[in-house]
Amino acid sequence: MEVIWSWKWPGVEDVLLVSHSAADIFHCNRQISGEHERGGQLFVDPNHPDGIILSLATAPHKADNAGRTWLELDPERCKKEIQKANALGLRLIGYWHTHPQVIPQISSADISSFSRFAQRYSQVLPHPVAIIVGTSPDTSGIKAWLFREGGYFEAVRMDCPF
Repeated sequence: MEVIWSWKWPGVEDVLLVSHSAADIFHCNRQISGEHERGGQLFVDPNHPDGIILSLATAPHKADNAGRTWLELDPERCKKEIQKANALGLRLIGYWHTHPQVIPQISSADISSFSRFAQRYSQVLPHPVAIIVGTSPDTSGIKAWLFREGGYFEAVRMDCPF
């Protein structure tokens, strides 16, 4: 599986490697002016020999509810995607969504939404990751945050380590 960049969080030892296939989902689903937000779930392969790799970002789904500045993933679709990914040895780490900003910033609505998501999956998701995709065609328009110990921390993007 080809890795094209990675994210590191201050004070966290592990690096999150981003696969080409996950990045393609982000790039292909950017929010164009006037469109509704879209998003999906994030899954890692915890047993990949190169480290923790974001190997699956699920595509937007027609059952999701969305507006220009908000998104609620369909719970039934989430449940099915988790079951399917788990059967492949993948584990849920969070979800991604778009913003109508060039360079996305996490909002108070995002923090509330990710907190609800984390509570819903608290048994399997102790430290959720949030990825927000802005409108910039560059990878600088894709940012990640880690929710940990009551706070949220923005990741630093690094070039591919390989």
